[in-house]
Amino acid sequence: MSSASDISWHGPAGTFNLRVAAVISRADQVLVVTVEGLDYWFLPGGRIQFGESSQVALTRELAEELGHDLPGARLALVVENIFEKESLQHEIGLYYRIAWPAALDPSDLHRGAETEHTFRWVPVSELGRIDFRPAGLVPFLPDLGSTLRHVVLDRLDRAPA
Repeated sequence: MSSASDISWHGPAGTFNLRVAAVISRADQVLVVTVEGLDYWFLPGGRIQFGESSQVALTRELAEELGHDLPGARLALVVENIFEKESLQHEIGLYYRIAWPAALDPSDLHRGAETEHTFRWVPVSELGRIDFRPAGLVPFLPDLGSTLRHVVLDRLDRAPA
């Protein structure tokens, strides 16, 4: 859900977004989502709002999308994603690792208010076989470990300095 208070702006140089996302895992699978009108998959989450911590934003986004409050989030990745999409896009993403609760049915994915979202479980080893974005995250998702990692995904064609 987009709001005027999202930490996101567009200017002459391009667009900046501050995003939070969840790497929700169940056994060897990860939960991915798409939205009506898109032809690719990504991790659930959304923009952080001004004055909101990333953990609060994650809880809010997952409640809006899935209709669940998933406990036990741990920050796993800080991702700088720089790419071209009609204009320059620069996104900072805070990716939290969450285990799907054993008491919750893995097919219970449609309680959220955002009905245009479609979710599916994908084996982590098969993420490279679907149109998953940002694709540069695929090598990092199988082993998030216990250490916070910083990842830079710079997909602009730049001449070496």
